[in-house]
Amino acid sequence: MRVYFCYDRRHKATSERKAPVELRVYFGKHNEKVIRTGVELFPVQWDNMVVNCPEADKLNKKLRNFKKRHEDVLSLMKVDGAEINLDNFNSYLGTNKNEMPDSFIDFMYNEIGNANIRDTTKRQHYVAYEALERFGKIKSFANLTPKSLQEFDNFLRRDNPKRTQVTIHGYHKRIKPYVIKAYKLGYIEFNPYLRFTDVRGSSKERHPLSQNELDELQSLILTDKLDKTRDLFVFACYTGLAYADLESFNYEKEVVESNGMKFIDGHRFKTGTEFYTPILPPAMKVLEKYHLKLPRISNQKYNDYLHVIEAYLGLNKPLTSHVARHTFATTVALAHDVPIESVSKMLGHKDIKTTQIYAKVLKSTIERNVMQKML
Repeated sequence: MRVYFCYDRRHKATSERKAPVELRVYFGKHNEKVIRTGVELFPVQWDNMVVNCPEADKLNKKLRNFKKRHEDVLSLMKVDGAEINLDNFNSYLGTNKNEMPDSFIDFMYNEIGNANIRDTTKRQHYVAYEALERFGKIKSFANLTPKSLQEFDNFLRRDNPKRTQVTIHGYHKRIKPYVIKAYKLGYIEFNPYLRFTDVRGSSKERHPLSQNELDELQSLILTDKLDKTRDLFVFACYTGLAYADLESFNYEKEVVESNGMKFIDGHRFKTGTEFYTPILPPAMKVLEKYHLKLPRISNQKYNDYLHVIEAYLGLNKPLTSHVARHTFATTVALAHDVPIESVSKMLGHKDIKTTQIYAKVLKSTIERNVMQKML
């Protein structure tokens, strides 16, 4: 077990941007607590202590006292004979009145760092935190009012006019749990979100690829990075996997065989929901090309390269990682009369209503059904 300071844990500091000094209480691998101290510095102002700063003595004293308060909690645990672990440490902190946070913004930052959520979700929460920090008008708990939330909502629209209502709702969705927790802990007298109307909005309609477009995509001759991107996209189009599931895909652990057909029997990275989907011939061709190990491309680069491929195809609709999932649901599955209940299981949806969002009825499907069943 170790108690020590760390600076700029997220590597955001520059000569013009400060980063936080945090206290890490380390109990073991994947078992630690990271606590924001409220001290923020430029890179030249930190060398295992505050340096090159007019208030260095004052800030170093603050940090020493901050560290000592947490070490005192550990000492109390030892005196009480309590097992030294993260759960007990959090429990003791919860009963320590000195641990009342100085501000909501620090409280939210610390809560995100210690939250038991997936890394991808945690990154989204940090994005919401950083937007709140840029806004600058919600720092203390007293700043949490319906009026300030409305001003933050307006700020998000000004900050990026291209943000949709769905995106703005996402920011509120990620901030709201920390506001609610602050209310439950008694740091604020009421939950301001009860008096602020946060509209969800409607998602932009995504257009799946047609079978002709999918065939044309597969026949393109591309350079290395674009080729790998296209192959990943095709694999997703024929399996329904989301980007995060492509990234974590493990053939040996997830692929099973039944009646001569291979299936992916896994859990969605985002939700943990089980899914079971066939590996159709075009997807198997991709796997064989890469010796059963899918290539790795960052999400940002993946989508950037998809836009380049979109231009190669001359598409008049955007090509994104999520379009592949829609293409699987619509063009590959529903257009071939796969029941929506089966498609839901393939996609790993908890609620079939989610699948219905994907269930675009193609003209070709209607024409075929009319010919087969109505004439």
